Amino acid sequence: MNGQVTKVKGSGKKQIEPGCEIIVPSKVKKRTNMGDILGYATSFSSLGLMIASIANLIKK
Repeated sequence: MNGQVTKVKGSGKKQIEPGCEIIVPSKVKKRTNMGDILGYATSFSSLGLMIASIANLIKK
């Protein structure tokens, strides 16, 4: 069962036994795409504009 991504079903030979080495496959890292970058840029620019407008209101 080592190295396979499967479920143990029923009571068969593939049951996990004491001393069995369990290997958990790692997830593939997802690359950032253009939509994510644009979303982050939009969020940060709106935050900056909100902070600037609050600072402008406090000055008056």
